[in-house]
Amino acid sequence: MTACYCQFCAGKLEPAQEFRFLVETETLDDPVHLNRIRQLPATTGGRPLRVCKSCQKTMERHPVQFRRAVLEREHVRQQFRAAGVLAAVGILSAGWFLTLLLGSQRA
Repeated sequence: MTACYCQFCAGKLEPAQEFRFLVETETLDDPVHLNRIRQLPATTGGRPLRVCKSCQKTMERHPVQFRRAVLEREHVRQQFRAAGVLAAVGILSAGWFLTLLLGSQRA
């Protein structure tokens, strides 16, 4: 079994925290049950975060800083996805252009 690591400090999760994360992730499609068992902090979309106990305690003490960090991570992730899509389109366009350019010389 692979180990789960904290999304904030990159430390290995305790077995109880790892189990909570797995259970909460599996019950995302049942919001009533999830609200009863939720113990981990969540993103703005409602997905649970992989956090160790010390990071979770820090988040509970400083909720404003935590929300800012989560929003910042989500923004960076969206920018990374957009850059990846743009790079893929650019590479495909360059390949198509080179195929047209080199293919027309053969005829």
